[in-house]
Amino acid sequence: MGFYLFLLFLCILLIWGYIFLWFLSKKIAAFEWNLISLFLSRTDTIPCLYEITQGQINKRQEIFSEILSLRKKEFWLWEISKNIDAFFELESHIHHEINFIFQICNKNPKLLKDKKFLYIRDVMIHKSAEISRQVKIYKKIIHIYNTFIKYKNYSIIWLILPFQKK
Repeated sequence: MGFYLFLLFLCILLIWGYIFLWFLSKKIAAFEWNLISLFLSRTDTIPCLYEITQGQINKRQEIFSEILSLRKKEFWLWEISKNIDAFFELESHIHHEINFIFQICNKNPKLLKDKKFLYIRDVMIHKSAEISRQVKIYKKIIHIYNTFIKYKNYSIIWLILPFQKK
C-alpha cells in the first residue's frame, strides 16, 4: 500500500512539474517575442533618423553604414536562424551604434532645434528604457527557469521531462 502511494505521489509530482515548466516556458517565449518586437520597433526608427539628418551632418553615409549593415544582419538572424542569444548580442551592438549616432547628432545645434529629431530621440530613449526594464524581468524569469531545470536534472524521474536550459 505504501509503495503505491509513493508511486502515486511521484506521478502527481511529475505531472505538476511538467505543467509548471510548460507554463514557465510559454511565459519565456512570450517575453522573447515581446523583447523582439521592442527591439525591432526601436530599429525601425533608424531610417527616420537617417532622413532627418540629411544635410545636417557631415559624412552621414559613413556614420550610418555600420548600423544599416547591422539591421540587415538583424533581419537575417531573427527571420532565418531564430537564435535568440545571437539576436540579443546583435541588439547590443545596434544599441552602441545608436548611442554613437546620437553623440554625433547631439553636437549639431541645428539638429537640436529640429522637432522631428527631438521626437525621434525621445522615442528611441523611451523604447531603450522599456527594453532595459523588460530584459531585467526576462533575465529573472530565465534564472528561475534554469534553477528548476537544474533541480529537475538531479532526479532520474524528472529527466523524463523534455525541458532544457535557456
